[in-house]
Amino acid sequence: MLRTRVIETEAIAALKDARQSEVFVDALQFQLLHPLHGLKILLTDPGRLGTSVGGGLLEFLAMPGQFSKFEGSDREDSMTKSAIGFSYLKRKIAFQFGVDPYSSNPTLQDELNELTWIAFTADLAPQIGYVFMPGGAILWMTFSATRWTSYLDEQVRDHSANDLRAMDRDKLLKMGITEEEIHRFFLNGFYSPRHSTIITTALEELTGVDDRGAFLAVAEEANSEELVVFYQHVAQMMRGYHLHIDAVDRLLVLPRVPALYTKNKTLVVMLPVDYLFWTSRVAMVAQALSTSVPNRPRIAQRELWIAGAVSPRARQELESLGWTVYEQVLAKLNPES
Repeated sequence: MLRTRVIETEAIAALKDARQSEVFVDALQFQLLHPLHGLKILLTDPGRLGTSVGGGLLEFLAMPGQFSKFEGSDREDSMTKSAIGFSYLKRKIAFQFGVDPYSSNPTLQDELNELTWIAFTADLAPQIGYVFMPGGAILWMTFSATRWTSYLDEQVRDHSANDLRAMDRDKLLKMGITEEEIHRFFLNGFYSPRHSTIITTALEELTGVDDRGAFLAVAEEANSEELVVFYQHVAQMMRGYHLHIDAVDRLLVLPRVPALYTKNKTLVVMLPVDYLFWTSRVAMVAQALSTSVPNRPRIAQRELWIAGAVSPRARQELESLGWTVYEQVLAKLNPES
């Protein structure tokens, strides 16, 4: 999450700079001559429209609840925005600046909405993509920013949230995951359409791997954006392992962590962390993982693949629990990056 917020902070500064460019200054002047204030409030700050109308009912309808039957995230745009093309333009601008259009960062959302509004009212949509380039290049999102994730960001740019969800559902059904399992996953509002698309596509590329629904069974319990990002990166690392390291037979479930079981009878756990210190909490997690290793199928070896570095003490303790530790693994998992 920290890396994401750093990238978003840079993008916010670039968005502010873009509003000072000649093209957007001219567009802003056009907007001042052709005011559509009510529509702007509806598109960029819809909450303001409801502050004086039907307060009790609107408050009730807006209340989040665990009994909601609606799939998706509250960060998705309204049907109005989608219908008139505002959402598509916003996704294009977000792609241009290398950020998630469904980010939970309110400051980033404000800047995206403001720049999109200017471009929308001045009909700059055909020019987005070459009118400006932040810092001379696209600010691609971090972690394992590869050609693969760049392709998926294009999918997020070009398709609405509902279309992405429909495509994801079709892929998951073809993997043999039940409609009920898929629905439970989509009910978790912490997952943005981008998160779900990356996870679904990563699972799809675990070709021939059994029990891929086990991943959703764990991931659907995420109760924070930090956990959502964790599971997204686990899925990316699993895909890389299957494609570039060793063939995976099936997915297994350890406490809150999905794991790989290879055809060579190796249990592989992915940990997308920058640096692993040995603390009392890490010790508890390591002990829980170790004692939860199943007796069946037979496991010949246990491996921990860690995105970042591992402290000497952590490596020593993990090896004493029977784990082979691999660190700084992203280049191995994503050789095409």
